[in-house]
Amino acid sequence: MTRRFAKSPSRAPAQVDLCVVGNLTIDVIFRGIREMPPWGQEVLAETRTESVAGQAAAMGFASVALGMTVEVVGAVGDDAAGERIRRELGDAGVGVEALSIVEGGVTPLSVALVRPDGERSFISDLGRLGNVNVESLTQQWPRALSASVLALVGTSNLPGLDLRDAADMLGRARAEGALSVFDPGWDAHGWSPSTVEAIRTVLAETDLFLPNLDEARALTGESDVESVVRAISQYCAGVVIVKAGGEGSYVAIDDEILVVHALATKVDNAVGAGDVFDAGVIAGFLRGGDVVSAMALGTAAASRYVSRHVDRFASYDECDTLARQVTTTSI
Repeated sequence: MTRRFAKSPSRAPAQVDLCVVGNLTIDVIFRGIREMPPWGQEVLAETRTESVAGQAAAMGFASVALGMTVEVVGAVGDDAAGERIRRELGDAGVGVEALSIVEGGVTPLSVALVRPDGERSFISDLGRLGNVNVESLTQQWPRALSASVLALVGTSNLPGLDLRDAADMLGRARAEGALSVFDPGWDAHGWSPSTVEAIRTVLAETDLFLPNLDEARALTGESDVESVVRAISQYCAGVVIVKAGGEGSYVAIDDEILVVHALATKVDNAVGAGDVFDAGVIAGFLRGGDVVSAMALGTAAASRYVSRHVDRFASYDECDTLARQVTTTSI
């Protein structure tokens, strides 16, 4: 029941703990949205914020707070939003040397509508960043393939990225001894059969897959949790952890399905919570933890994050202490 990750956290010589390859955006978040407005009508938000976001940025911020050294590989436009993303990531301690600036490009923007209970929906403009493919994402920083962990995230919001090329990139990283991590995010185009098949190609080179429950359902065609977890685990070379928000997270170990329960938390805003959870799981791996203890650390990191309006990314010590309150049962 304490299955360990396939890779050794003592792998050397790694130049950084974590390289995150993925999407970056500016999020405009409207809170307190009790219902969506019908066409032609309007509803009022209670508050709003604007922040640097995207799966790669959220994971980067959280990972640095958890004590990891981090580089982000991605692209932004040569506009004010792109400059803000580079500046705020760099100020937080995230390496941005491999963050490309696309001349004439427009940085992506997402609007998040958040209910009083913290649940959210998104409207996104992916901007204009040219052909952001595997070659363009990795050519500026060869060290990306020699990090201890290589995480590919937010691919659903990188339309120029061929997932089969991405599978090759993860395969090369695994061959060099890195832990390969994949979290594609929600497919706004509807999870076509070709997309599902391409994601399954990536999973053949994935040591740690971190979908949420809705994404896992879309990938498997199953509905109940146990069937979803068992089905999605068949496609992945390594460990699959399925995130389910306030219900906790699920993992198949041997013939057992375990649920690592969420902590009771008053939610301020859940935007980015899954990415913070991912960072916590990776931090647990790098500290030598087994799968369940890493999930508990991710649970603690996400709990602190969703409950705070400011200073949202918790330290490793804080999360490690809180993780001891996390409980696990089987289903």
